[in-house]
Amino acid sequence: MQRTVAYIALANALGPRSARLKPLLAHFKTPEAVLAANEAELAQVTPGIGRGTLAAIAAAQTRKDAERIYRYCMRDGIAVLTPEDPLYPAVLYAIAEPPAVLYCRGKLPLPQSVPYVGMVGSRRADAYGAQMAYKLSFELAAAGGVVVSGMADGIDGICAAGALDAGGFTVAVLGCGIDIAYPKHHKRLMADIAQQGVVITEFAPGTRPNAWNFPMRNRIISALSEAVVVVEADEKSGALITAKYALLQGKSLFAVPGDVTSPRSAGCNRLLRAGALLALTAEDVLSHFRFLYRANLTVPPEALQYTEVTAEKLAARGVRLDGEGKNKGKSRRQAAAEEGEEQSASACEEVSTDAVASLDARQRELLALLPQDSFTVDLLVAKGIPVGEAVAAMTLFEILGLVSSYPGGFYVKK
Repeated sequence: MQRTVAYIALANALGPRSARLKPLLAHFKTPEAVLAANEAELAQVTPGIGRGTLAAIAAAQTRKDAERIYRYCMRDGIAVLTPEDPLYPAVLYAIAEPPAVLYCRGKLPLPQSVPYVGMVGSRRADAYGAQMAYKLSFELAAAGGVVVSGMADGIDGICAAGALDAGGFTVAVLGCGIDIAYPKHHKRLMADIAQQGVVITEFAPGTRPNAWNFPMRNRIISALSEAVVVVEADEKSGALITAKYALLQGKSLFAVPGDVTSPRSAGCNRLLRAGALLALTAEDVLSHFRFLYRANLTVPPEALQYTEVTAEKLAARGVRLDGEGKNKGKSRRQAAAEEGEEQSASACEEVSTDAVASLDARQRELLALLPQDSFTVDLLVAKGIPVGEAVAAMTLFEILGLVSSYPGGFYVKK
């Protein structure tokens, strides 16, 4: 108990998506030791740590709040996982900014030896996007895969509903506290996921769905997944942040092609042009992982007959099509939070900045070879870089936002 409370206190002091967690634990070994350290010791381990964070670590109130949160979770049946817990997903602690605590409601442990596929997309899904989201998630779940989503309006909710209807396990990663159904009309969906899968979040109970929470949440979706499928997304969709995290974390990235004249498909089509893998059917995704698993990952023939989505079928899960009723009766703060998830341009820029630091030595070397004026892949080839490596590097750089592509095969470094 005390160890868990210490992790909760540390999580509250550092805040979500903290790059300081792993260095502090590596040095001090336990969260209790971190909380007991003085300012000089903490600053030595993590130079540049802010005075506000230092004060939060030292504050007695931080521990009291952590104890209150722990007691609430125990009363409400909420599992609290820390990096020392065997149920904590090891893949999450492998990323640069792992959650110090996971609040979970549903079935644990998570299924093993099956592929996890992140399914993300726009909250304003059209009929085509809704159909593809439901079909792919239904078939992936029917084949034994685990569908991971953010339980947001639109594509996320539809994917969760598809996986549930197929009888599969699904994971929802929230951008708010575990005690808050967001959006509100997904209360039934959230309950269904907890019955048949698991709902998780790094945000403490009571945390409101603020706009800036969602981009941070997206790194957990991609980290849990071996592949991320972007079903439908415009140029500013929050789903593209998940796609960028997937690349930063070395995950396979798929995209569903869309109407080239539709703004709702512009993000997906750009990902495909940049080199994302094509996802037309569940088999496209499953075939990518079949060699890793002994279990039969083939979509059952009967599953292919039940993948048509209808408004009535989604309504049974509390899911709406195309943001139906969007912003109606919502506070300005609630509406802003939803817009923040979909239109997170500044967050995209933040991830792109982080991307430079995340490149390996060879990728940085190739990036340094690129001029500031326009160029083609031939520039790298002329410098002795194998064409396959040059194309792969440019694909990665474009999706991470480090270069822009133009007609004729030209690129410009940002």
